[in-house]
Amino acid sequence: MSKKELNDYTKFFQNNPNPGFWGIELLRDALLKDVLSEDIHDILYWAGKNLAIKFPIHTADLPTFFQQSQFGILDLKSGSESKSIFNLAGPEVQTRLNIDKDADFMLETGFIAQTIQQNSGFETEAEYKIKRKDIIEITVISDISRQILDPNEIHLIELNQA
Repeated sequence: MSKKELNDYTKFFQNNPNPGFWGIELLRDALLKDVLSEDIHDILYWAGKNLAIKFPIHTADLPTFFQQSQFGILDLKSGSESKSIFNLAGPEVQTRLNIDKDADFMLETGFIAQTIQQNSGFETEAEYKIKRKDIIEITVISDISRQILDPNEIHLIELNQA
């Protein structure tokens, strides 16, 4: 590493207005990336779906949950019964991308896919792409010909809005 190249710790604290986010950054983008190696995308997508099963919320509560979880600011750009497009932005996203231009957002993507699946009852998957160095676009597709569960059987939790 050249003297001019900054380490991730220095990059984080130079570019982050929320130093309380450091613990998440340390685990998520430093440790897990090394431990999970080439399987990181699949495992984090599954982990996001698993979290949505443990914390079943209303689709409309996704932005609140994302802010409370320090995932970033989630905004629904367009939506229909079979396809939704979200933008994920905010200081957490920008900081992660400043440190690592290839930061992984499969955890968030899996969480959104599973939440929509639980609310709609239709088989649902999602993918993301980095739109700019501060915006992630998450596209969610539901197969409305494949109802796999009755959404009335899911007991959604109410988020603390404070």
